Amino acid sequence: ATCNSMALCLKYVLDIIMGVTSSTNNDNANERAFIRSLGDRYPLGDAELRKWCWCFTMQHCSSPLSSGSRRFDLSSLAVWSVIYNNPGPAASNYNALKERVESARKVTQTLSIIEEHILPNGLTSRIVGGLGLPISNQKLQQQSAPFPKPSASQEEIFAWEYSYYSINSCISPEGISFDLQDFLEGTSSSCGRRGSRSSLSKLFNLASLPNNEGRKAADASELIDIAYRLTVATSYLLHVARSEGGTTGNAPNSEDWKSFVPSNDEVGIQSMVDSLLNTTKKHRESAGSFSYSSYQTPGQYTTNNSSSSNTINGNNTVYIEEFLEWAETTAPMMASPLSTFLHVLFNFFCQKNEGNTQRFPPGVTPLLMPTLSIDQTDKKPVSSGTESSPLSYFFTESKTSIDLFALASTSIALASGRFHRLFSSEADGLSCNRLMNGLIGYGGPTLIIIRSKEIKGKCGSGTFGAFTYSPWERESGEFYGNSDSFLFRLGPEPMGVYRPKGSGGDNESNFMFFNPEARSKGYDQLAWGIGFGGTAQEPRLYIDEILDGSTAKDKDLTFENGPLLSNKDESNSYCGFEVEAIEAFGVGSSQVIEDALNARDEHRKEAQKRIRNAMKGAKAAFLEDMQSGLVGAKVFKHRDEMRGRDGVCDMEEEG
Repeated sequence: ATCNSMALCLKYVLDIIMGVTSSTNNDNANERAFIRSLGDRYPLGDAELRKWCWCFTMQHCSSPLSSGSRRFDLSSLAVWSVIYNNPGPAASNYNALKERVESARKVTQTLSIIEEHILPNGLTSRIVGGLGLPISNQKLQQQSAPFPKPSASQEEIFAWEYSYYSINSCISPEGISFDLQDFLEGTSSSCGRRGSRSSLSKLFNLASLPNNEGRKAADASELIDIAYRLTVATSYLLHVARSEGGTTGNAPNSEDWKSFVPSNDEVGIQSMVDSLLNTTKKHRESAGSFSYSSYQTPGQYTTNNSSSSNTINGNNTVYIEEFLEWAETTAPMMASPLSTFLHVLFNFFCQKNEGNTQRFPPGVTPLLMPTLSIDQTDKKPVSSGTESSPLSYFFTESKTSIDLFALASTSIALASGRFHRLFSSEADGLSCNRLMNGLIGYGGPTLIIIRSKEIKGKCGSGTFGAFTYSPWERESGEFYGNSDSFLFRLGPEPMGVYRPKGSGGDNESNFMFFNPEARSKGYDQLAWGIGFGGTAQEPRLYIDEILDGSTAKDKDLTFENGPLLSNKDESNSYCGFEVEAIEAFGVGSSQVIEDALNARDEHRKEAQKRIRNAMKGAKAAFLEDMQSGLVGAKVFKHRDEMRGRDGVCDMEEEG
């Protein structure tokens, strides 16, 4: 009887599998044709299209984490994204299903913290609208198929998953529904798959305000603030997703979020806002429009929060074409805050369940708040895991630094990865020689950032510096490097980014200059120290070797014109500055930085080897002279030269 029961059970299970398999074969052909038709219209992979079609079908169903009364919002979309699984016998087991549900719980808790403490009130609703989904408060339907029991077999779970993750409801003889089209188009654009201009437009729409002329306008302050807060929120998402326990559903640490609360550094935000407004002013002046009330003084910005109103301020209003022009020339990575945030939210809490590494899809360049690190030999924390011991004079709040965000927005090389400290005047002393030692031989991109002192009546205290993609490979009286470099200025003045002009004439490729006095022995009449732009005699940005004659000029033939010093009148020809603090960072991915540090180690080993060989050569020559009897003649040669014709030395008589 027992054998008969087992046989009947086995036959029942096999019937289920065979039935599912037969149905699967028929449905798969229709599904593949449907996905192919979508792939011709939307820049998403087949797996992504299937996933988003399924998430779209679930928008009116309550998730396993809700009671059915919750409206469809960004959190529920993130939940469905994490719970989704491409069904198949190899991936169908209860533990994997349970992990996905627990990961969904984790992302819900994390997003709740972000909405309360990091993002402006109501922003996630605007993001949902940008994704092409209706914002609705209607009661959601209970899911039609309850999750299988823990005792369910792998085959039963596979049969359940096939039914649960079906997208047949999206496939219709009438074609793709308009709602699904809107959702897939909104997702493509918001997630960065339609190119940078489309992504910038999506970001602009999050801060857009109605205008009397029928044109969409945005408040510059709110626009910059949204981009900044999305980047900080992404950092917190990554922190939770990569925390101990990975995607197993451990609740976020109740205190961790406090170190990710956006900074109240209004000066830093205002610097970026003023930069955008200056571009807007120039754009309207060149177009012959005089409706713009030009920027007068900094300090008009108030940090965006739940009480902020969408009132158009004449001094802060920008239009989409003005924002695009500023972003593409000054801060090209402003196209990435929204797409980076959404990709991490939708994918980084579930990829480990699928056996994939956490990565961004082709064509999506993330903007992440860089992490700070220093050499282990400094006997300090290796990375910015604690704020009790700041790793930088300039970026004391490394997880939320507005200046760090501003720099990251200027270049792909600065947009993610690490800022590895190579030199700090706080730790290493105010010494250009030590700065040079930290740079020479480093085999990767570098960033030098300077804080100047206020010089009464001439210039104010400010922050500026230079980025170079080429390594500091040698000491030379000639310029080297390439056009992947720029000069910059941060607050308190309007942010400025001065890129190479690129016309290729004389003195128009003078990117970087490294000429210590010891190399030239003082005979070449060139500037001694580190320089960028200008000429070898007078670089535009010049860090003097003894820090006594450093200069920062407004123009040269290599880089775009613009001030580096703060509060400096254009009629004032003064360009000198006194260094208050200076730091140098190697920038890029961890692999780029490690390779560059290894190159510097090899350079130092070669330098030491040359010194030892020179010392050995000098010692060998000395021993050879001793053995030949010439050493005495050489040592006392000066005495013979000083003797008179009579063979008497006057110095000996005086002695």
